[in-house]
Amino acid sequence: MSRSSGYSLNEDKLLCQIYVDISQDPITGICQSYDQFWVRIEQSYNNLKEESWIYRNKKSLQCRIALIEKAVRKLSACIRQIENLHPSGASNIDIINQAKILLMQEPTYKKGFKFDHVWNLMKDFEKFKDIDTGKKKVRGQGSTLQSSESEAPSPTSPIVSSPNLSSFSLNLNENFSDHTSSERPIGVKKSKLKRSKDEGRRKAR
Repeated sequence: MSRSSGYSLNEDKLLCQIYVDISQDPITGICQSYDQFWVRIEQSYNNLKEESWIYRNKKSLQCRIALIEKAVRKLSACIRQIENLHPSGASNIDIINQAKILLMQEPTYKKGFKFDHVWNLMKDFEKFKDIDTGKKKVRGQGSTLQSSESEAPSPTSPIVSSPNLSSFSLNLNENFSDHTSSERPIGVKKSKLKRSKDEGRRKAR
């Protein structure tokens, strides 16, 4: 069984709140090592949890946060992709719903996004603000090195639809179509030139 399994919704909420609070604590990146950072989370979590909840060690908490963070990064990337398509008349809810459908194209998330209960807390976390830059970021010493590279779903092109939103293609390759060369391959040019010369010779005869 995974160390991150068996968490209730309320356990996730408490863990994420503590994680965000301690991550944004100014002393985290100055006076604490990575290990000390997680010791603080472990102590805070187990001090604040309900008595009926089981004790969670820092390894379990790390695994759970890693699972949540990965899912949040993936959904955030999907939302950016939908927004870049500028769907006409789409509300924020429509965009999120479309992003969730796109997320499900990945085998790991084919059952959907499982962390709606902590989405509002984690989505605006500073760690995810520059998700499309492709740059690795470190939040002091109290966090592992994270990269937004490869977090976006693979550029497949499913067509998704919603009752409240017109169908549109999620062809990510369209974003790069403007950068492709409009010139014909050299072989095509030579072929057309040779054909023109041959026609000219026939007319001259």
